[in-house]
Amino acid sequence: MFEPSKTPRIFGLAPGVDFATALVDGLIERTKGDDPFLLARTEVFLNTQRMVRRIQEVFDERGNLLLPRLRLVTDLADEPVASDIPPAIAPLRRRLELTNFVAKLLETEPDLAPQSSLYDLSDSLAGLMDEMHGEGVDPERVNALDVTDQSGHWARALKFINIISGFYKIADSHPDKEARQRLVVQRLLKSWASEAPTHPVIVAGSTGSRGTTALLMEAVSKLPQGAVILPGFDFEMPSSVWDSMDRDTGGEDHPQFRHKIVVERAGLTKGDVPTWSNHPCPSPERNKVISLSLRPAPVTDQWLSEGHTLGDLVHAMKDVALIEAPSPRIEAEAIALVLRKAMDDGKKAALITPDRNLTRQVSAALVRWNIEADDSAGQPLALTPPGRFLRQVGELIGAKLTSEDLLALLKHPLTHSKREDRREHLLRTRRLELHIRRHGPAFPSPETIIAWSNGKEAERDEGLRDWGEWLAECMRDSEQLVEAHLTELVAFHRAKAELWAAGPKSATPSGALWDEAAGRKALQVVTELEDHADAGGILSARNYLSLFGAILSKGEVRNPDTVHPMIQFLGTLEARVQSADLIILGSMNDGTWPETSAPDPWLNRKMRRDAGLLLPERRIGLAAHDYEQAVSGKEVWISRSIRSDEAETVPSRWLNRLVNLLSGLPEQGGDVALQEMQRKGREILGYVAANETVEERVPPYQRPSPRPPLAARPKELSVTQVKTLIRDPYAIYADKVLGLRALDPLVQTADAPTRGIVIHSILEQFIKSGVEPHDPTALETLLAITDAALETECPWPTIRRMWRARIARVASWFIEGEKQRRALGTPKYFETKGFLKLDNLDFMIKGTADRIDETEDGAVLIYDYKSGTVPSEKQQIHFDKQLLLEAAMVERGAFEEVGAKPAKAATYIGLGSNPVERNAPLEKHPADQVWDEFGQLINAWMTFERGYTARLAPFTESEAGYYDHLARFGEWDQTNEIAPEDME
Repeated sequence: MFEPSKTPRIFGLAPGVDFATALVDGLIERTKGDDPFLLARTEVFLNTQRMVRRIQEVFDERGNLLLPRLRLVTDLADEPVASDIPPAIAPLRRRLELTNFVAKLLETEPDLAPQSSLYDLSDSLAGLMDEMHGEGVDPERVNALDVTDQSGHWARALKFINIISGFYKIADSHPDKEARQRLVVQRLLKSWASEAPTHPVIVAGSTGSRGTTALLMEAVSKLPQGAVILPGFDFEMPSSVWDSMDRDTGGEDHPQFRHKIVVERAGLTKGDVPTWSNHPCPSPERNKVISLSLRPAPVTDQWLSEGHTLGDLVHAMKDVALIEAPSPRIEAEAIALVLRKAMDDGKKAALITPDRNLTRQVSAALVRWNIEADDSAGQPLALTPPGRFLRQVGELIGAKLTSEDLLALLKHPLTHSKREDRREHLLRTRRLELHIRRHGPAFPSPETIIAWSNGKEAERDEGLRDWGEWLAECMRDSEQLVEAHLTELVAFHRAKAELWAAGPKSATPSGALWDEAAGRKALQVVTELEDHADAGGILSARNYLSLFGAILSKGEVRNPDTVHPMIQFLGTLEARVQSADLIILGSMNDGTWPETSAPDPWLNRKMRRDAGLLLPERRIGLAAHDYEQAVSGKEVWISRSIRSDEAETVPSRWLNRLVNLLSGLPEQGGDVALQEMQRKGREILGYVAANETVEERVPPYQRPSPRPPLAARPKELSVTQVKTLIRDPYAIYADKVLGLRALDPLVQTADAPTRGIVIHSILEQFIKSGVEPHDPTALETLLAITDAALETECPWPTIRRMWRARIARVASWFIEGEKQRRALGTPKYFETKGFLKLDNLDFMIKGTADRIDETEDGAVLIYDYKSGTVPSEKQQIHFDKQLLLEAAMVERGAFEEVGAKPAKAATYIGLGSNPVERNAPLEKHPADQVWDEFGQLINAWMTFERGYTARLAPFTESEAGYYDHLARFGEWDQTNEIAPEDME
C-alpha cells in the first residue's frame, strides 16, 4: 500500500472534509491494481464504535469489496502477545474496591471529608489512577513533587492518593483497564521492534491526546506499512506559527497543538504531513478565516498583517449563519426549526453540542412534528422509567416511608405492571390516596395498610385483601435496613423492585421491569453491581443510594429503530468523523464551548505539569479542534443564547474571535459577511416568534359575581363561615353551590390548623383532668399532657420540639388566667355542637363552641382558643362574628346540652407568640342585636340581585383564598368593576 520510506508516515485531512469518506476512498485508491486481498489484510484502528459503523456504511456504498479489519484501539487486548497478561479488572469492581478503602480512611479520619462524598471521592481517585496509568506516571513521581509552597491541602490529598499506591503494586497481576491497555501496547511495540508486521496498519481519527494512544500512533507511523491519519489537520497554518506553539506560551489550548505533539514525536515537521486523499474541503476560503481567527494568543497581531490575504469574506462566509437567541428555550426552538427545514429540503442535519440540556429542549421542540433525532448520547438511564423506578424503590431503604413516596411509587407505570388487572390496581391506589388524605397517617406502615385493606373497603372489593398483603410485603423491612454489606443491599433492592413491579400473586416475577431497551440496560447495570458487590464493604442506606444513583447515571439507552435517519445529535467526539449537509453548533457560550474545567480535588495545574499528567488546557484544545472541524462543514449554523436562566452569557472565545476578525476587516466585506450571518439568524428567530404569536388574544376575565337561583343558594352556614360570606362570598358560592372542596393534603403538614387542633386537645385534656389552676402541680400537669399529646398527634420530631417550646412559653400565662376564669365560672361543656334556624327563613346556622363555663347565677361564659391572631373588636363587629353569634345561639337554646341561658361574656384566648385575652363586644352589640343583624344579612343573600362577589372585602390585598384560581384572580384585581352573572 505504501512506498518504502525512511521517515514515519503521518497524513492529515483538512477541517470540514468528510473523514470517513476520504479515509475509505484513500484506502481504495491505494490498493487499486494491487493484490485484491491487500485491503482485507489491512488493519485500521479507530477510536469509537460509531466511527466503525460510519466507515462500514461508506464501504457499503462503494459496492462489493473485501473490507479491511476495522478495530477499536481497545481491541488490542485481544492481541496474541497479550495472552499471558491477566484480564483487566472490571472498572466497577475497581471503583468499589477504592470505595472500601476510602470509607475506612474516612472512618479513622472523619475530618478529611463528609461521608456523603464517599463515592464521588472514589470515582475521582479512580479517574486519577486511570490517567496515571495512561500517561505512564507512577505514584512515586507524584509523591516526589515539590509542594513546599502549597497549603495543608496537599497533606490531606496525599492520604487519599496513597491509596492508589497499593493498587500500583498489584498492577501486573491485577491490572485495571488503562493499566492493561498500556501493558499490551508496550508488549506489542516490543514485538514489532523484533518482527514488524508486513501488512498495512493504520491508526485513523485520533488526535493522540492520551499517552497510551500517542505511544501506539508513534509506533504505527514507523512501521514499514504503517500510517497515522490525523483529522482536522490545519494545512493553512503557517509553519512559523506551528513551530512557535508550546506549553510555556499557552499553546496547548490551540486546536492543532495535539497534532503538533504527534508529529514532533515522530521526528517530523508540519511540512512533512501530506494530505491523505484529494477530497476537497467544503470551503477552503472559510478554512483560512477560521485558521487565522484561532491563532495562538501571542500572535493574534497577525490578524492585521495577514487579514488582507483572506480575499472576499462575504463569499467565504456565505454558508454560515449566526443565531443569537434571547434565551435557551428560544435557541432550542430556533434549532428545531432549522432541523425541520433541513429535513424538508432532503438534507442530512446534525446538532453538535456538549450541552445536554439544549439537546433535551430541542428534542422536546421536535416532538410537535413527531420527529425523534438520532442522539449519540442516548437517554440517561437514570431518567428512563426503569431508572426512575429503581431509584424510587431505593429511596425507601433505611428511610421512613411517607405517603407521598408510597403513592408516587404505586402510580409508577412499572408498579404492578404486565397485569390484566392493572386498572383495578389504579382504582385501589386512588381509594387508598383518598383515605390517606382524609385520615392519614403521615407515615404509612404495613400494619396500617393491612388494617385499611381488611376494613369496609374490602366488602365491595374481593381482591383488596390480597392487594393490601402484597403492598404491605413491599413495604416491610425497608425502614429497618439502615446499614449492611453492599451484597445484601443490592440483593434486597433488586428483590423489592421486582416485588413492586410484579404485583400480588403474579405469574411474571418481575413484571415489565426488565423489558424493552431501558429495562434490559437497567438489568445489565444491576447484574454487574451484583457480580462485583463483594468488593464493596459495609454501607449506610444513604451512601448506598448515592452509589447506586452514580452507577445508574453512567448508563445510556438508545433506540435506533425509532429515530429519524436525517437528524442527528452528536457530541463533539462523535462529530469528528461524521458528515452532514448542515451542521449546527449549539450553545456556543463560554462554559459550554469550551466546557468549564471540572475542579481537581487532588493536584493543581503546576503539580500536574511537574508530574507529567494532562493539563486542564488539553480539554480546551480538544474542544477547539472539534469546533474547527465542525465550523468548516458545508452549511453551518452557530447558535447561542444571550441570557441563561440566571444571567447574561459570554460568547464562546472562538466565536468571539471570529466575530472580532470579521468586524475588523470591513474593506474585504467582513462586516457585511457578519451582518448577513446575523440576518439569517434573526430570520429564524422571527419564525419562532411568529410560531408563538397568538393571533386572537383572549380578553382578561372580569371580576366574577355569580348569581345562582335562590333554590341553589346555601341553606346553612357555620359560624366561622359567616366571616367568609362577608369577606369573600365567591368562596361560599364555590363551596356550597358548586360543591367544590380542596382535597386534603397528601402529606400532612405542621400547618396552623394542625397546630390549633393539637392545642385545643391539650387544653381540653388539662381542664378535664380536674387539676385546679391553684394546684402547685398545675404547670407540671399541663406540660406532661402536652408531651403526651404531641407524641401521639405530632409525628414530626423537630416540629414537636418547636410546639412544645411554644406551649411552654404560654403555659404559666394560661394557668394564671385560668385562676381568674375559674373564679367566674365552672368549665362544663367542651366542643359542644349547636344548631339554630332563622325565623321566617329556610336557613340554619351551626357551630361548635370550644368551651362553655357556667356561672353560679346560671349564666354562661363562652371561650374560644386561638393559636393564631385574635380578631380586634372592630373586626368582630363587622367580619369575625363567631363569638357574637355563638352568644346569640346560646341565649336561644341552640346548644342542646347547654339549654337557653344568658351569655354573660364571650372571650377569645389567644395562645400565639403574644398571648392575649379579648372579649367579644357584647355590651355594644347585645345578642338580640347580633341576631337581628344576622337575619338581615342572610335575608339580603336570599335576593336574586345579590351576587357572590370574589374577594369582596379581603383583610389584606395579599391574602390568598382557596378559590382564587377558580375566580381567575390575577386577571383582575380589587380595582376592577364587579361583573354580575346570572347562573341557571
